[in-house]
Amino acid sequence: MTSSLRVGLLGYGAVGRELVRLLASESRRLAESYGLDLRLVAVASRALRRRPELLSSIPPGVRVEEDLPAVALAPDVDVVVELLGVLEPAGTLVESALLAGRSVVTANKLLLAARGTELARLARRTGAALAFEAAVAGGIPILRALRESFVSDRIEEVGGILNGTSNFVLTEMSRAARPYGEVLAEARSLGYAESDPSADVEGTDAACKVALLARMAFGADVPLEAVRTEGVTRLRPVDFVYARLLDRTPRQLGLARRLPDGRLLLSVRTALVPTSSLLARIDGPLNAVRVTTAHGGEYVLTGPGAGGAPTAAAVLADVVEIARRGVPAAV
Repeated sequence: MTSSLRVGLLGYGAVGRELVRLLASESRRLAESYGLDLRLVAVASRALRRRPELLSSIPPGVRVEEDLPAVALAPDVDVVVELLGVLEPAGTLVESALLAGRSVVTANKLLLAARGTELARLARRTGAALAFEAAVAGGIPILRALRESFVSDRIEEVGGILNGTSNFVLTEMSRAARPYGEVLAEARSLGYAESDPSADVEGTDAACKVALLARMAFGADVPLEAVRTEGVTRLRPVDFVYARLLDRTPRQLGLARRLPDGRLLLSVRTALVPTSSLLARIDGPLNAVRVTTAHGGEYVLTGPGAGGAPTAAAVLADVVEIARRGVPAAV
């Protein structure tokens, strides 16, 4: 028996383009192995007017729109994939799609940190799915692990290296004591940093992920403002020289920890970790998420955390999961 799902895509940046490529390259395998017929029917992006050369990467027969709501509410769309990365109009579009009973897959950590609980409640009310694995740690399936694999244990702490851009910057500055601006420019050229990387290097991106991890691990509705945040922009080459003398290396770490009195400690900070530690060996754009539980101890998941391909793979995994079983809205 074949399960069909028609996909409407909102946003056509690096992740959106990778998703379109993945849908084209993996559709036959998914059909033959799992009986899934995943069809991209529409792409909505206002950027295509400025970059018409991108139209050639959209398969023939796929409808191209500038009208975002028209795709979010299109009658021939079963699941809306939101890859806009901003609070608005993404929030309004996701809300409208869920109200209309359409399932939504999003990688928008900013939106989920701000309105995740509200949108999950709406999804449960309308019977739609809200899936968001790609919102934290790129290709690492940490949210699914928190939702499913750790339900029999009590999570005490979750966190780690959550931003690939910052980790690339710190790795390269540590390796050769290079200036911050030079390394950031290289990160942009390699596709590891956005044209405006402020959310990454100032810690906002990691703070959104900490809020989401805390919500999944502890069931806490955490406002973004509750996460104490510092970035990596003030570090200088000399800081890395002194760190090396101490047999340490800087890493940006996001943390959500439940204290003995039940309160949550939430932070994003640059820490000096021993060069012999696992976190020190997480180089470049890689991420690592560490989960500490009361009975099972410590688990570490690692994988790519920056770049369009791993994020698109996580988005496609959510689309596949909806096609196979439906995904509970569990923000």
